[in-house]
Amino acid sequence: MSRPRHRPLLSRGGGPTPSTKGETAKLAPRAVDDRGLHPELCESSLASLPMIVWIAGPDGSIEFVNRLCSEFLGLSPGCNLAGSWIDALHPDDADRARYDWDCARRGEVALDVEWRIRRADAEYRWMSVRAAPVFERGLIRRWVGTCGDLEDQKRLETHLRSSERMAAESLTLLETLQSTAPVGFGFVDLDFCCVRINETLAAMTGATVREMLSRPVPEVVPALWSQIEPLYHRVLDTGRAVVNHPMVGETAANPGEMRHWLVSCHPVQIDGETIGIGIVVVDVTDRHQAEEFRSVIEDNMAEGLFTLDAKGRLMSMNAAATSMLGWTEAELHGQPVHAVIHFQHADGSPLPEEECELLKVRTQARTVRMANEAFTRKDGSIFSVAYSAAPLVSGRKVQGVVAVFRDVTEENTENSRGYRESAALTWMGRIREAIDHDRLLLYSQPILPLTGGDPSEELLLRMSGPRGEIIPPGGFLPIAEKCGLIGEIDHWVINRAIWLATSGRRLKVNLSAESISTMDLLPQIERELGRTGCDPANIVFEITETAMMRDIDAGQAFALRLVDMGCSIALDDFGTGFGSFTYLKRLPISYIKIDIEFVQDLVSNPANQHVVKAIVSLARAFGCQTIAEGVEDAETLAVVSEYGVDYAQGFLIGRPKPVSSACLVQFPSL
Repeated sequence: MSRPRHRPLLSRGGGPTPSTKGETAKLAPRAVDDRGLHPELCESSLASLPMIVWIAGPDGSIEFVNRLCSEFLGLSPGCNLAGSWIDALHPDDADRARYDWDCARRGEVALDVEWRIRRADAEYRWMSVRAAPVFERGLIRRWVGTCGDLEDQKRLETHLRSSERMAAESLTLLETLQSTAPVGFGFVDLDFCCVRINETLAAMTGATVREMLSRPVPEVVPALWSQIEPLYHRVLDTGRAVVNHPMVGETAANPGEMRHWLVSCHPVQIDGETIGIGIVVVDVTDRHQAEEFRSVIEDNMAEGLFTLDAKGRLMSMNAAATSMLGWTEAELHGQPVHAVIHFQHADGSPLPEEECELLKVRTQARTVRMANEAFTRKDGSIFSVAYSAAPLVSGRKVQGVVAVFRDVTEENTENSRGYRESAALTWMGRIREAIDHDRLLLYSQPILPLTGGDPSEELLLRMSGPRGEIIPPGGFLPIAEKCGLIGEIDHWVINRAIWLATSGRRLKVNLSAESISTMDLLPQIERELGRTGCDPANIVFEITETAMMRDIDAGQAFALRLVDMGCSIALDDFGTGFGSFTYLKRLPISYIKIDIEFVQDLVSNPANQHVVKAIVSLARAFGCQTIAEGVEDAETLAVVSEYGVDYAQGFLIGRPKPVSSACLVQFPSL
């Protein structure tokens, strides 16, 4: 009988497209196939195998998928999988999957990759996809492949059918796959003697199948028995599978060489009675060694290293990069690096994509070296870097970019100490000029109520440079404090904040330590509130713990005067100092701002979770409301809401934006 036509495996370049009817895709019916197997027997055995198995023709056309594969993809009986199985992959993995399959097919080598595959419930899970070609007379006759769950080490559990016939068919399957399957299969009886072993598993031990059969496992692999025995007893004692248990050791096949395996053991039962243990073994030595090599080379580098794909999205980065940038690899994976960390110069001015030398590596396939660039950390701060970047080339095609960078802030500091001292004088002149010519700018960032209350906003300061560039506060406020200009800046900010608040806007305004300690600002605040008719309840003054540490008595007097006027006090960066309880006891605090240090990795950091819960509880005890800074994703917002935080502030809620010039157009001259 002629073989039925199949869809190609991939929609482009050739590859498998599974088509199912019933619970399992069917092979072409024939009495006995050319491997000497009854097809229905093989099909039934494969259907009972406790892992995803598929068989494809030499051109990639699907000949068979087992029932577990159909259930994983959510295919109902009688339903064909429309289009290509590439559609079941995560969109970010599709191009790489096509490339992986084409390489294996053209090179006639085994496939060993990791892709994200969509499960029946629409959840994407990382799967280990392994396949090996089956040769006949020098030509590939078919591909035999398996898929294993890597996302949460999904339990590889199987229950052989309740009849001895089904158990025998499963064992026959192991024999059928013994020369082609890239995974070791075996079955041991209750005395731990080898009953069935495929050639792959035998090769792992350094023995032949004949030498292993009927022999106790302790005699076959004596060096590994101390690791294997507890697994066997656990399976027999509990009746439950042990899945992907890591094991390392030496065998006769590799004396003096440490090998790494993932071992799964499952109970084999007939009519509810356990008759032995099924074994699945995967040799992951090459993968383990590759990871160790990457860890030794990359994670011990003092320089930061990251790789990008052809679209400029992050694929990986080392420990030094994580430390310098403040992002974890998981947080940045798949994100466009230019838009996240390389979108601005050191002075805060934007860096357009078309001017980015790092991105030109992909399009121009050339190495670049930059001596003085800037990267942006997760907390928004900017630091100077020097980097080298080169294209990742496969064949004639650029597949991505590898970049190595280092923080040159200290280096620049040492090399330009004298220059900076001179520059400080220049900056003092620029700040003086900005104050005199009204080139200080107000930005506003929204604050979202989570438990009731009114929306508000925090006023943030920027400065316009001589070329119109926007200079962040870290670029000029420290110099302003050193040269005695911070008081004038505070006066400038307060006057405009009170003017804005007359329209009913609820504003939070930062005060410097100098203003708190000198108390020169209090008469001006009182005068402006009276002159404008502004409701003092619309103004909340933010005071940092650091500022309070200078003089708690002066800070207490300052805060009491503000509250007497009708304004409120927020204690900023709470939890970073050493006098938090003292401030709560002595100051009339209305709001506590939870520092970004405790919020930015709140979802994954149990210590920060305890701190935030404690701050919320403490605030309630003192009659204060809480504001979480640095809320940058929906998961963090959900956690702070669950913990009872009253307000949220961060990039997820809104980025700082300039206060409209229309709001200040009628501002009276000082």
